[in-house]
Amino acid sequence: MNVRADRFPLFDSLRAVAALSVVAFHACYFAGDGIFGATTFRQLAARLDVGVTIFFLISGFLLYRPFVRARLRGEPGPRVAAYAWRRALRIAPAYWVALTVVALWLGLSEVFTASGIPRFYGFAQIYDAGTALQGIGQAWTLCVEVSFYAFLPLWALVMRRLPAAAPRRALMFEVGGLAALFLFSTVYKVWALKQVAPTDLDAAPYLMPLPNFLDQFALGMGLAVLSVWYEERERLPRPLAVLQRRPEIAWLVALVAFWAAATRIGYTGEPLQIYSRTTFLWRHELYSVVALGAILPALLATPGRGVAGRFLGSRVMAYLGLVSYAIYLYHFAVVDQLHSWLGDDLPESIAGRLVFYLPVTALGAAVIASLSYYAVERPALSLKRLVPLRSPAARGEAVEEPAPAEPEPAPAASGPPR
Repeated sequence: MNVRADRFPLFDSLRAVAALSVVAFHACYFAGDGIFGATTFRQLAARLDVGVTIFFLISGFLLYRPFVRARLRGEPGPRVAAYAWRRALRIAPAYWVALTVVALWLGLSEVFTASGIPRFYGFAQIYDAGTALQGIGQAWTLCVEVSFYAFLPLWALVMRRLPAAAPRRALMFEVGGLAALFLFSTVYKVWALKQVAPTDLDAAPYLMPLPNFLDQFALGMGLAVLSVWYEERERLPRPLAVLQRRPEIAWLVALVAFWAAATRIGYTGEPLQIYSRTTFLWRHELYSVVALGAILPALLATPGRGVAGRFLGSRVMAYLGLVSYAIYLYHFAVVDQLHSWLGDDLPESIAGRLVFYLPVTALGAAVIASLSYYAVERPALSLKRLVPLRSPAARGEAVEEPAPAEPEPAPAASGPPR
């Protein structure tokens, strides 16, 4: 079982899957001139923003695992200064460069103002309804990620303070704590949806910040707890043993949940339609099921073996995963530029436009992302040695990050979000 490894190489490819789903979402958006419509295909296309949930679960799993592993083993936890330094190096430099480049490229004047500079460069745009989708629009989820980065070591500290002499007792506290976190997030969403409708112009400060997504992070953290618990045990529970032999089953469950989210909860396929509160909650929970189904094969499959292992272990997917953060940062600008140049000259049908938008956007974003990785991200990450980890043994643990993607709530607007 892959949980016995200290690193999880198939998660790199899973990031690529999540990033490409968002690329496809925006390509479909532009191909349909902003309105997906009510056909089944367009309903499915409107749910490709599920990549954000996959990213959140990946983040919860990989970032919490070193903390919970140390606790269950009775060892010192990760050094918080090193953790924070690595998070900053991984997220901030590439984003700051991308924000500057995209703002100049697309003429986003709101970025270079006295209030815009601290807001957008400081990951604070989601706390004002007027700026939530400005700048690099999809980067609002970075604000969620950054707040989770700050929350995580505090949560780990609280869990470590709980009395747990035996590992099994510590496990019970971990599971119980994450269940409480999940419940808190659910109650928060119910409360927030009583204050605003999901697509109100002023919904962003209620439905974009971290509490709205803590349940999804908690699911990823729960996977981290289970993976640590079973990594030194000879036998897995029967359900996990079945999934280990046939990890593709989890993907089938994810596809069913994705289909249900697209076609069975009263959604027409128009991204700016007025959600009911019930539809919003169903969408959120079904996205969590999709993300769980997507992640489990990356945790259980053996690289190079079986359908899941071969697909996620392929060099192409691994490379796209390596540069997925910058794909996320730049792809919207690429498809926006293509639309400005050629939108009027392409076929009127969504299929004809999509055949052009999707591969060209993916290729263009991958090229820019490669430049970003080698010119910005990799040099920045080389500075992590300036704040060393607690011990050499800790270097084996995965301390990685996903790049979040498309927003959960979409405030009403007259055109594509920027």
